[in-house]
Parts: sequence; structure tokens; C-alpha cells
Amino acid sequence: MNYRPQSLTVKARGFMLIEVALVVVLMAIILGPVLHLLAGQREKDKVLAHLDSRQRILEAVEGFVLATGRLPCPAGLTNGAELRSGDACTYKEGWLPTATLASWGISGQWKMAVATLEQAGEPAQNALVSAQPFAQLSPQQLTEIVMAPYTANHAIGTGPLPAIHLCQPVQGHSIPPNVNSGCGAHTLLNATTVWLAYPVHDLANQNRYQQFFINPDQPATNPVWLSFERLNWLWMKRGALDTPHIQEN
Repeated sequence: MNYRPQSLTVKARGFMLIEVALVVVLMAIILGPVLHLLAGQREKDKVLAHLDSRQRILEAVEGFVLATGRLPCPAGLTNGAELRSGDACTYKEGWLPTATLASWGISGQWKMAVATLEQAGEPAQNALVSAQPFAQLSPQQLTEIVMAPYTANHAIGTGPLPAIHLCQPVQGHSIPPNVNSGCGAHTLLNATTVWLAYPVHDLANQNRYQQFFINPDQPATNPVWLSFERLNWLWMKRGALDTPHIQEN
């Protein structure tokens, strides 16, 4: 007498398992594209946040140059103030001086490097971070030092050109040592960079101060930089702002 009900129970369980399997398959079909879209949106938000942070940092640095006439120095601590020793930076590479730049609201943690013009020697060595960059060097002299052309007798980074180099990686070639200047076997994108900041998760650019790498395929990790041409324009603009207007009689 108990055989038939037991048989029905087994069949009922079988139908329930099939229904559950169908639900799981349908959920996978429905949620698959949704999850893919969410993942794509998260990546897009990450890129947009990075680009917004780059813009905020660049505006803060340019505002600092207009206010002080010099480039900011690295900080020793996260969100700290710049560290200076007289007219020189204490460190060539360190944390972005968020407190000095008042660059609050940026996404993630950033480090920075500044061109010290060491290869040019004194008195140009600390001219870019000096409170009086033209005290011993004229704008023309400083421009000639930073933008010195390559010659047959000087390889990139070994001659008179002392600024930071921006490079694009070439597949199949290893990254040069982080204390070298120049791009090695990689493509030189910009040889007159004087200030640069990069996110801490950008492993390729950790602890560098003469060469940095940009990957066009990874916009969420690329650094932000200031060229000497732009710095020179800011100096000229600052001079124009400081010059009193002559009133006509």
C-alpha cells in the first residue's frame, strides 16, 4: 500500500530538481550580461576617477607654480607636506605633497618625482625647485640646459639633457634599471618632463626619478606630468600677473 505514494514522491523530487536546474540556467542567462555590464561599468568608473584625479593634481601643481614660482618637492609621508632643505628638495622621489598642494579629494595614493637637473650641475641643479629660479640663471640659459639637443657624442641621459624622460614600453624589451635615465630600447615620448606623479599601484614606475613609462592601453594607471615648456609658460604668466598695470594719463 505504501509503494505508490513513495513512487510519486520520487517523481515529484525529480520534477523539483529539473525546475531548480531550469531556474539556475535562466538566472545565468539573465544575470550573465548584467554582471558583465556591471564589471565594465566598474572599470569605466575606475578610469574616470583616475582621469579626474590626474586633472585635480595637475591643476594643483600649476596653481602652486603660479603662487610660488617653483615646482613642489616630494613629501616623506602619505598626504604630508613637501620636504625641503634650503632651495633643494630633500628627496628626488616620494609621496605627493597633498598637504602643501591642498589637493584633497583625489582617488587613491600618489607618489611623485621632480627633475633636479643634477647632470647640469650648479648653479642649475636646483633651479626648478628654488624659490628664485632665475637668481643665477636667466630663462634663456635654463631653457638651453633643459632642452639641450642630443648629440652623437652623448647618449640619451648621459649628456647635457637632465630632465625626466617619458617612455612607451616596447614589447620584448625589459624595463631599464630604475636609476637610469633615458628609455633604453623603448620609445622616447617626452624628454623635457620636469615633474611627474603616479598612482602607487603602478608597479612599473615605482621608485623612479629619471625615467617613467606610459602604457596607452592602461589609462587607469598612467602618470600625470608637467613639461618644461608648460612650466616656462606658467613662469611667464606669473610674471605677467606680478607686473603692475600702467595706467594711462
